[in-house]
Amino acid sequence: MELTRPSGGAPLRDAQTVAAALVRYWLTILPQAHAEIRPWRRAAAAVPDPVLRRQAVATLAEERLNVEGSTVFALLAPPRRQRAVVRLCVAFQAMYDYLDTLGEQPVADPLANNLRLHRSLRAVLLGDSGPDDWYALHPRRDDGGYLATLVAAARHAYDALPAAEPVRAAALRAATRCGEAQSHTHAAPLDGGARLEAWAAEQGIDPRYRWWELAAGGISSVGVYALFAAAADARTTSAEADRVDAAYFPAACALSSLLDSLVDRDRDAASGDVSAIARYAESAEAADRLAAIAGDAADRLGALRRGRRHRAIVDGIGAYYVSARGAETAWAAPVADAVVARLGPLVAPIRATMRLRRRARG
Repeated sequence: MELTRPSGGAPLRDAQTVAAALVRYWLTILPQAHAEIRPWRRAAAAVPDPVLRRQAVATLAEERLNVEGSTVFALLAPPRRQRAVVRLCVAFQAMYDYLDTLGEQPVADPLANNLRLHRSLRAVLLGDSGPDDWYALHPRRDDGGYLATLVAAARHAYDALPAAEPVRAAALRAATRCGEAQSHTHAAPLDGGARLEAWAAEQGIDPRYRWWELAAGGISSVGVYALFAAAADARTTSAEADRVDAAYFPAACALSSLLDSLVDRDRDAASGDVSAIARYAESAEAADRLAAIAGDAADRLGALRRGRRHRAIVDGIGAYYVSARGAETAWAAPVADAVVARLGPLVAPIRATMRLRRRARG
């Protein structure tokens, strides 16, 4: 069974939703994100271990757009809870990117090391083991409490949200999935991806998706942020939180990770890193699959409460990735264009705007 094309919507209302979201994001959310990032930059610079300090500082600098991008989900929160969701998303994404950097370091057992490190994601929602335990299998550990402080800040921000309890189980499931998928991905070069494929098969979700699409979706944190925003709304029930999780994984999560892999395709090929997009035999196949996944994401998200806003956010995520230089290569361009054609009517102009911003920032 193939993924289907999304049903038609109301283009004018969709365009109005996207335009309003863009204005709110640029004028209020992004400045708040910048304010939340600044103290983490200072904390990273104060890490005692020189190797961990370099990694923490470099990760915040190099992945700044990831951190900024995570805060777009504050658009789903009630306005009075917007700042709290921004604070939560910034801390969680800074932690996720830092763990990703730590997980790339050579160790005796990469999978066990990564799984241990990524238990800190669960600690945001459960208060798991202490910070020393997270570094138990890592060669460096003196971060001066940097990781523990990130966890504590994210946990405090989450617990203060009005629907924290009804959403907790779904958010924990999504955060655990991210940690496991990332851990297996880092370990994939050792066994050709066999354990990663097995992990994807164990998810038991939607047979229309290929295993590497499920694995890519597992890595993406966008579903976590949608659930954080849901927890900011006092009306959210546990059943609705489950629907949000199901709407984002695998479709929207897979789309965001596969587009990320698309723009990094040449770099990953040169470095030998695991590449989900490289699993497709040719560009045309990738274009068909990612367009179909984009359509599935649009349909699933459109069925949620505030569905137009969910779709607008995913349109923005798609535009963010296809605006990168890596999406302009001969192999990637047809894939990017197919995704743009399948998403909302404003994706193309958003893509052009983001291209200009990227060029301005070098």
